[in-house]
Amino acid sequence: MQTMGAGPLLTIALVAIAVILIAVIRFRLHAFITLIVVSLLTAIAAGIPAADLMTTLQQGFSSTLGSVALLVGIGAMLGKLVEASGGAKVLADGMVRAFGEDKAPLALGLASLIMGFPIFFDAGFVVMLPVILAVASRLGSSVLLYSIPSAAAFSVMHAFVPPHPGPVGAGAIVDANMGIVLLLGLVLAIPTLDLTPGEWTR
Repeated sequence: MQTMGAGPLLTIALVAIAVILIAVIRFRLHAFITLIVVSLLTAIAAGIPAADLMTTLQQGFSSTLGSVALLVGIGAMLGKLVEASGGAKVLADGMVRAFGEDKAPLALGLASLIMGFPIFFDAGFVVMLPVILAVASRLGSSVLLYSIPSAAAFSVMHAFVPPHPGPVGAGAIVDANMGIVLLLGLVLAIPTLDLTPGEWTR
């Protein structure tokens, strides 16, 4: 029976998160293997009996993946459709025409924000990169001027808005309504991405 108080458990959780971040970012260990090892060590530190470790690990992973995998999988499929159909280029070109060449960074940021709904950060940025390079070459400006708004847009969508794995996983853990998570994610994502036109002009 678990008798440890809330304070020690929170401390263990914070230490576990720090260990995962250091292992993945600093030492570049595989994220999945790191997660499994740290999960087992966290369970031991929390006082879970050794005989129950694997059962607890399996139940935790299966319950989270069961609620996350379907939504993430559908999102990945939608993202692939956008990529294969050329929708990214059409969207970016349309935004540049609508906002004008002097507001091209803002236009690419908005296009990336819209594309960021179904497409994961890395895949979405790879899809947008040829468009960004083409716009930068055509307008004769620095690639960074156009790539940073796009990367920022994909980043905030990936961090805050379903069907991306992070917000979906967090919502599943606390049994949150995904519709509400999506709406609140947008409320956080849009102000986090500075869409002030004056910031993204040539």
